[in-house]
Amino acid sequence: MGTLMNPLNGSAVIERDDIEPQGPLLDPKYTDDAAVQLTIQDTRRARTWLDQKQWNLYWREADTLFQSPRTNQSFEGSTVARANISRFRVASTVNSLVPAMKGGIFYETPPFVIRPRPATSQNTARAKTALYGAQLDKAKFEDVSERSLEYMTTFGTVIVKAGWEKVTRKKKVRAPRAAPIRIKIPLGGEIVAHTKESDELVVTEQEVTEQKLFLEMCELGSILVDPTWNVANSLHDSAKYVVHVTYPTWTDLNKLREQRLFDEEGNQVGGYDIPSEEELKEYFFAHEDNAAGQPSMVMENLGGQNYSIHHAQNEEIPGSESPAERPIQMLERTDDTYVYAVLCPDGSDRGVLIRKEEHGMPCINFFSANFWNIPNAAWGLGAGRLSGSTQRIEKGLVDAMLDLLSYACNPMYARNRGANAPTQQIRSRLGGIVDVDVHGNQSVRDVFGIIEPPQIPKDVFAVLQESVQNDQTTTGADEAFTQGSLPGRGGSSAARTATGAGGIISANAGRIQGPVGHFVKGILIPVIELLDWFVKNKLTPKEIRDTLGDELGAAFELDAQNFYESEDRFECLAGAHLAAKKAMAQALPMLMQVFENPQIIQALTAMGYTVDIRELLAMYMEVTEWRNSRELIRPMTPQERQNFMQASQAHSKIQGQIAAIGARHQAKSAEIDQQNEAKLAQSLMGKASDEAALWDERRWDRETINQSVFAPGSP
Repeated sequence: MGTLMNPLNGSAVIERDDIEPQGPLLDPKYTDDAAVQLTIQDTRRARTWLDQKQWNLYWREADTLFQSPRTNQSFEGSTVARANISRFRVASTVNSLVPAMKGGIFYETPPFVIRPRPATSQNTARAKTALYGAQLDKAKFEDVSERSLEYMTTFGTVIVKAGWEKVTRKKKVRAPRAAPIRIKIPLGGEIVAHTKESDELVVTEQEVTEQKLFLEMCELGSILVDPTWNVANSLHDSAKYVVHVTYPTWTDLNKLREQRLFDEEGNQVGGYDIPSEEELKEYFFAHEDNAAGQPSMVMENLGGQNYSIHHAQNEEIPGSESPAERPIQMLERTDDTYVYAVLCPDGSDRGVLIRKEEHGMPCINFFSANFWNIPNAAWGLGAGRLSGSTQRIEKGLVDAMLDLLSYACNPMYARNRGANAPTQQIRSRLGGIVDVDVHGNQSVRDVFGIIEPPQIPKDVFAVLQESVQNDQTTTGADEAFTQGSLPGRGGSSAARTATGAGGIISANAGRIQGPVGHFVKGILIPVIELLDWFVKNKLTPKEIRDTLGDELGAAFELDAQNFYESEDRFECLAGAHLAAKKAMAQALPMLMQVFENPQIIQALTAMGYTVDIRELLAMYMEVTEWRNSRELIRPMTPQERQNFMQASQAHSKIQGQIAAIGARHQAKSAEIDQQNEAKLAQSLMGKASDEAALWDERRWDRETINQSVFAPGSP
């Protein structure tokens, strides 16, 4: 395998016996020596291809135009400096587009939503959202994304590396020496009395080990990709291999030593097999002044070796006199199945294998995004290429106009050759006097005068305006709606109305939607999907519960089985979906009114369903972005529960008494009603009897009269 002082030759030919096929789904397995040779030779092949293509992609030109350095130029045949004004069209475009794109991507926190499958509970989806949001915060995802967007917009392509690391650190824990005294009072509650011991802090150190996601934006040239890669925004699942060139120091290698993985029997099954401390010490002290090899030409042109612009010093050059900070070149090759890491002393084609394992990840852990895609190519075009011509036009025309204006401010003079014969050149100066001789009827102006300076063509301003307008149309960096400045004269009048302004804003958002969609598709969503895999394969249920306790409160209950078995879909509400959350917020009150309908509640109850009020309130908190849901809706304390139970019992007793009184009152009312009904019946019966007697009496009277001599018709 070789050692640091005697590395293996990486240029040797890989033999047939060095390769062991693993079937159609896995990449072939190589021996240790062949792994070194494969890594070094693929690095050399990919580096040669990228060094040739960097000129077609205009990376160095974009880097130079972004900083727009000044150069010294003078008029021909003199030492008078010509106009040389820096123009920052490329930098202005980048710095106006990046905030707009970042605001679209990070429209909400965290910058993604989970679309749970039917088998995934909403509680699990909420747990994933909180857990993955916390992991992204620990990895400083927003900061890495901002730098990545700047890089992508400037050069056209950005590559981000994601991984998983175990970090052990010492944490200072501060706690009072003793708890305060709590005194209960007869009327309820308690008094807290602080003592000298409770006000004294005791500081202890604890060793804390945590596992977390890490993200790294990689500089162009440090990532060497399979030259046949031609699928844009899809590096993680379309490239055959990726080689990451880094320059770790002695200190960095010792940190990598902590990333080793062991099985239950103590055998190393993963991670880095770093040489011993003695071997590292021997190597680094034997290479005190040497750099760690020659980097790629791309890294040289975009790094500290380009002295016309400012950048940090290249990593292969020692930045400290400390032996522990001297760099060594490391090549890390990753494909769909394996990862190989090789240390290359002196940056030569000889190396030492320090890592060889199946990574087990669902994809390559490198992700890419383009500003503008190129057909049949994976690398893209950026604002440095798209706005570079406009900046050159601006600079050339402005410098030329300033040169013409300098003629007017420092004019040239003409004199009659025979009028004077000075012995040396005459320089014009304030308050200066030039003696001239005139002959005959000549005046001073006939023999000495100012040459009329050339005029600035009017077409220059039209060309400038047209160039700037074309640049804004191409890149989407609209002067009014993206850069935030009012355009000059000659702009369109469409923005004077609300409808026209809305149309322009919509069209401008559509232009930047392309780069935003590339970033979401190529980096954001794949990183979250890889994070989902890392969490399920690296974290235990206890570690997940500890994190969720910090994010959602200790009362949150995790369904571990549902969490580990869930297969969900992740989305980002960016770009065209920016209004989705606003629509959700607007629809929530109507949804609340629907659930308040008693008929709907009865129908759901009849079907065996109910409405979870707590879940509905959680939806309110999520949509409105309030982060205090666990303080607002929390479990009751024992004292509060006791008070509630006592109040419930008292309320039940009062309700029982009220019910008894109501029952007695109802019985008495019923008795009174019965008595009244009996009296009424007696009264009605008596009245009916009296009426019947009177009727009989009157009938008898009529019959008696009819039978008497007084009857009608009697003689």
